[in-house]
Amino acid sequence: MRMMNLLLTLRNKLGLQPRPALNSLPSVVDFTAKQSAFVSQTTLFGYIKTRAGTSWPKLFEDDTYLVSLRTARSHFFAACVSDLSLFFAARMFRDGQLSAEQAGELAVRIAQQVLITPDIDKHEDIDPDAFQDVVNRTRQRASVMPWAEAATSALAFQSSSDAFMRWAPVTDEFKASDEEIMRNSLHMRWIGIRRDIKETLQVEAMKYDLHLISAS
Repeated sequence: MRMMNLLLTLRNKLGLQPRPALNSLPSVVDFTAKQSAFVSQTTLFGYIKTRAGTSWPKLFEDDTYLVSLRTARSHFFAACVSDLSLFFAARMFRDGQLSAEQAGELAVRIAQQVLITPDIDKHEDIDPDAFQDVVNRTRQRASVMPWAEAATSALAFQSSSDAFMRWAPVTDEFKASDEEIMRNSLHMRWIGIRRDIKETLQVEAMKYDLHLISAS
């Protein structure tokens, strides 16, 4: 048992844990929520830590700054959810032969199930209506999304990049000088996640799940 635990720990540290099967709407919603939380937190905190340098620990002694950081994280998280929802829909449009209207409905459904939940009150640093606004913007983006292009590019991921730039709690001067670095760091994080979706999304199973949902 001790050896098994050691092997599991080593596997997780090396990033070799098995990827989740994306074969149902609940699995896609769960993946979207977890990956959006991971991307938003690691990208935001990583940038702030790098920019703050040795002053990083002192930021946690500033209650006002901590509120700003949590607010930024929540808005950034919601934008990541929107982008991932649209990318999933784009992949289903491409490989599952959904119509543009069906793809849009899928994107909105994913975003809604992640953002509009009973756990919404856990995001105490922003107005819960902000999450509904993100769902509404997801619907608007879906209505004009070139799905075929979005399925094979980073087109769907503009919202999270813009949210990172807008909400990161640093001065405008830093944002201006760091913009390329900030956007590129986020872009790099999305590359692996997009690859995982392309390789693990079980389109036929998802089509069946979506058929059951639409028929209910």
